[in-house]
Amino acid sequence: MLVKESIKMVNLQYQLIKLAWTQYQSSPESLNSEILVKLDKQAKAAQAIMTKVLRSDEAKKEQVKTQEVEFIFEQLQSQFDDLESFDLSLKQQGLNEQILQEAIYHDLICEKTLNSQSQGYPKASDQEVLVYYEQNKQRFLQPERRKVSHILVTINDQFAENKRQHALTKMEKLKNSLQNNIGEFANLVLQHSECPTSLNKGVIGDVSRGQLYPELDSVLFNMKTNCISSIVETEIGFHLLLCHDIFSAGEMKKADALKEIRIQLNQHRQKRYEKRWLKSLLA
Repeated sequence: MLVKESIKMVNLQYQLIKLAWTQYQSSPESLNSEILVKLDKQAKAAQAIMTKVLRSDEAKKEQVKTQEVEFIFEQLQSQFDDLESFDLSLKQQGLNEQILQEAIYHDLICEKTLNSQSQGYPKASDQEVLVYYEQNKQRFLQPERRKVSHILVTINDQFAENKRQHALTKMEKLKNSLQNNIGEFANLVLQHSECPTSLNKGVIGDVSRGQLYPELDSVLFNMKTNCISSIVETEIGFHLLLCHDIFSAGEMKKADALKEIRIQLNQHRQKRYEKRWLKSLLA
């Protein structure tokens, strides 16, 4: 096992990797310095909390199965074209496969501890949900939405296959392949996309304006259904979009709104309980 100071550093690096993939669908070394500074601050804050949680008596009661660690590990690994590029990325973060698995284990213990210590919150009642709906009906007017999938090829000058021109050439070939064979989109996603959504055939889901990069927004909301976009460049790389459906603006069904309100109220209350426990722990 790693010594304590090494564990702290490893967990910090893992938090950075986790944040990079969650927020930007990219490895840290592929991001620019401005974004890295922001993520580094977030990672340090997360690591500080994680250290406190792992030292708690409550954390010692939690258990993580090997399969759970392997699942997260394989998810990260699947974002790379091959094992060589995966190992190189780990090396650049000062990690290897064994150390990464230990960091995943610690992270899962932390998540389970926080979850178990925040379960005592009072669940939202039917009356509370209904009252919230009646007082906030205007919030459940849905904007226009589009169901979209994408293929992402990242730009990273540290890797020959991801240098800008090479990435663009690769994307042009993919677009040409789809020109008269849109049915191959899902297969090409699995083979070539460098986004975590590749595990779900590239599906991003139903999105409204402002949820994606501005460059993607401006293209997507001018597309027709069952069409492939032009190649779109954002700060993380090149994208091809597939618009599956267009949902016009309108009012959300009451049953759907009530379901969403219940989830939001319960999540908010659970988060409050989690913060209360963390506050007592940090004190």
